Order: sequence, then C-alpha cells, then structure tokens
Amino acid sequence: MVRVRGLRIIREFDPWGSPLCTCPHKFTLNPYTGCGHHCLYCYARSYIPGFDRPRPKKDLLRRVRHDAVMLPKGSLISVAESSDPYTPPERVLGLTREVLKILVGAGHRVLVVTKSDLVTRDADILGGGATVAITITTLNDEVAAKIEPGAPPPSRRIRAVEELSRKGVPVSVRIDPIIPYINDDPVMLERLVKEVAEAGALQVITSTYKAKWDSLAKFRRALPEVGEVLVRLYRDIGERVGGYLYLPREVRARMLMPVWRAALRHGLAFSTCREGFPILNTPGVYCDGSTWAYLADRGEGTTGLLRFIRSGAPSKPVHNNEED
Repeated sequence: MVRVRGLRIIREFDPWGSPLCTCPHKFTLNPYTGCGHHCLYCYARSYIPGFDRPRPKKDLLRRVRHDAVMLPKGSLISVAESSDPYTPPERVLGLTREVLKILVGAGHRVLVVTKSDLVTRDADILGGGATVAITITTLNDEVAAKIEPGAPPPSRRIRAVEELSRKGVPVSVRIDPIIPYINDDPVMLERLVKEVAEAGALQVITSTYKAKWDSLAKFRRALPEVGEVLVRLYRDIGERVGGYLYLPREVRARMLMPVWRAALRHGLAFSTCREGFPILNTPGVYCDGSTWAYLADRGEGTTGLLRFIRSGAPSKPVHNNEED
C-alpha cells in the first residue's frame, strides 16, 4: 500500500472504516467543492457545508501539479468521490479538463466518476490509462428530473456511454442507488442494463440506497408520498451500518438480483458497492470499475476488454506491480 506525505489536494481514498468497502487502494481528487446536480440521495451534502453551491478548489491546478509528481507513477486516482467533476460550472471553467491533462500527462491511471455527458468533451485525454464510470439510475427522464434535478437526463448519459466506447474509452455504468418505490422495478432495471450493454459499457456497478436523515428529508419534501413511505421503511426496518441506514440484507439482495442477472445475460462484469455480497462480483474485476484503467494502460482496446470479461477473468485483480 502506497503512503505519500506532503500531498496538497490529492488524498488517499478513505472508506471511513466501512467493513463493506471492497475498493482497491487508490487516491482521490475533487476539483470542485459541492455539486450542482442536487441529487436527493447524495450523502456528501451531510458533511460538506454549502454543498449545493459548487465552486472550484482554491489554487487547484498548482496544487494538482505539485501532487502529481509526488505520487508514484501509475497511481490510481479517482476523480471524484464526493463532488462530480463535471458539475455545471465545469462547462465554462474547464478545470477538470486541465486536471486530467496533468494526471494523465504524469503517467497516472484515472477513474472518472460522473453523471454528466460533458465527460465526452475530454475523450481525447481519456484514451489511455483512464476509464469512466457514468451513473445512470433510471431510463426514465421524468423520474431522473425529480431525484437528480440538476444532472443531464439519462438519455444523454446513455449516448455518452456510446460515444466514449466508440472512441476507445472504457466505460462502466453505476446503477446506484436503487431506491425502493422509485427506480427498483425489476423489468426497468433489466432494460437499463440491456441498453448500457448495447451502448458499449463493460461493467455495471450497483448498490441500494443507504439513507441519512437529511436525504430522507429531501425525499419527503420533493416527493411527499414516496418520501413518507421511505422514512417509515428505513425507520422501521433500517439497520445502522457505518453511519448509514441500510435495508435488511435479504431485502437488498432481492433488489440487486435483477441487475446481476441482466449483467450475466449481456456479458458485463458486475460488482456491488458496500453491500456485503462480494460473492456476486465478477472475479478479478475491481468493484469501482478501475480495472479498465489498468488494462487500457496496457494497450487493450474495447474488443480486448470485452474478451477479458467473457472469456474468464484472472483469479486475482490486475495490478501494476511493475511500476509500484
């Protein structure tokens, strides 16, 4: 495990001691503080003041340049974990694009996590040693507009998966979170997996909604009837795990099964996020989608990556031992 002292803005990923986190060792960078997508279920709002007012980090590019040369070459850096790197101000400011240039130029592997189709603008940078995970929680643009009111509609995100895949950028899709009574219909989930597979995705990552009281309050205000049901559900049968309210294990398993079955049917790698079901995860594939950054760095094209999934992954994840 790499420990680096003196970093100014890039941080070692901290799962906050979650016993269910199966992420590989990585670093994380948030170019912005806060996010303009205003997702009702967002957990980061509970600990970042002024979260709904996205603003760039102070001295961002200078600090990133400093840290990029301090990290071991080939480090995995997730952009980002708390605030979407393509939050609306990025369209004008272009800071995430400059950050990617620095990180990729320094020889690091990058995992971009976003809800925005703006990521396609940077396909020219993401073509080697990088991968993208795009969150798509539903195919229904109207539902998405209610639970993710500031994010691009799912129809545009599907097109982004297709465009990035066509340009040789490996893409995973996060069907995350699955929320009871909102986007948990098994038929719709299976249709979503089918569409992202046809668009060229390599992996689906999924999880159920982990509630915090502030996000439950947002659901109650935005969707009063469903929100009230969610509050009662998590209050009555929710289980406390690492600062969140989880639904019981058997309920969560039932909610995740349609995505797992559809992933198998369509030849996609599958993983869950902090659910406690590692047996469901595709062997040899990291849960966060970062495997494709390692394989892309080795010159594997999309066809090669699909062959990796469908012909049987290795028993252990791909590592960069030759550089670490």
